[in-house]
Amino acid sequence: MLRSRPARILLAALLTFALLIPIAYYFAVQRLKVAVEQGLGARAQVGDVVVRWNALELRDVVVRAGDGWPVQDELRARVVRVVPALVSLLRGDIAVRELRLEGAYLSMLRARNGRLRLLPSVLEPADALGSASEPTGAAQSEVPAEQVPAAPTRVIQFDSIVLADGALDYCDATVARKPHCIPLRALDGRLSDLRIPTLDAESALALAGTVTGPTRDGRLALDGRLTLATRDMDLKLGLTGVDLRSVEPYLVKAADAGVKRGVLDLSMHARVAKRRLDAPGQLTLSELELIEHGHSALGLPRALVVSALKDRSGRIQVDFTLKGNLDDPKFSLNEVMASRFAAAVAEGLGVSIGGLAEGVGKAAGGIGESLRKLFGN
Repeated sequence: MLRSRPARILLAALLTFALLIPIAYYFAVQRLKVAVEQGLGARAQVGDVVVRWNALELRDVVVRAGDGWPVQDELRARVVRVVPALVSLLRGDIAVRELRLEGAYLSMLRARNGRLRLLPSVLEPADALGSASEPTGAAQSEVPAEQVPAAPTRVIQFDSIVLADGALDYCDATVARKPHCIPLRALDGRLSDLRIPTLDAESALALAGTVTGPTRDGRLALDGRLTLATRDMDLKLGLTGVDLRSVEPYLVKAADAGVKRGVLDLSMHARVAKRRLDAPGQLTLSELELIEHGHSALGLPRALVVSALKDRSGRIQVDFTLKGNLDDPKFSLNEVMASRFAAAVAEGLGVSIGGLAEGVGKAAGGIGESLRKLFGN
């Protein structure tokens, strides 16, 4: 009898503990639900929230864009599944084992100052209070110390963010007055080790999908590591079989010429350390035909110059290296790319243009300017 009583007490304690764990977990996930809904911001709409014993599911999620954003929504998702770490829910900060977005759509903006912006309602809460328009001038770079908000007390650590069958519109305001949007579809990717809102962790990124074009679809592959807070990165980008008309504003000014047809392949290894960019790469143009508007390059019709640059397979191949200081207000990635492309074109024609080959451009003289005008730059 003495032996059975301690056994019964132990059994009762174990049963009580076993019952308390799921109850505690349920209420902890409820706490996570509140944190997630607050984190999505005031412009978010959630169709349904399902609290499971080990996860939280948000269905039919929409985050509307603010004024100045090039498209209607920042985010749409059929299902957002959050799998938290149990112990973290009982502490101040929150750790999420996996955030999975199924059937999700995202929009990204490259602002006129070159700044990449994604989900400003979530990642830029201070900016999102007003609008999604681009910060300008000193308001962006010089904020009085007394106006800087205190660091948030709660940080959400994501071990893994998974995108399944997603879509993204990449809109670039640096190449056109109205941002030029490139649609990326059938995206599958993973981002690991992300801390919100500090963004100070080094994250691993892998992304693959389709670049939708007017007449053909290409493939995109992106892989490497980056730290969003410092913009340090080591990323490899590959584009294969992309319809050149999808990226036309990067090569051609509409007033000078247009792309009739063409295919682009690009490989690039971009590294940024201490705000300095070093990105060697190779660009290949195939089946290129330009629409003439009465302009010329090197005193010849563009079509003749393009024909002279093609190899026996009808391709134009350009090796380049992009370099620059991201903190230099005169640094423009578009200008550097244009200069490097013009230098490679010159090499293909057997013309030495000195400073232009180093990405400087000014020392090239009239020949360099003519080469830039080949593609309207």
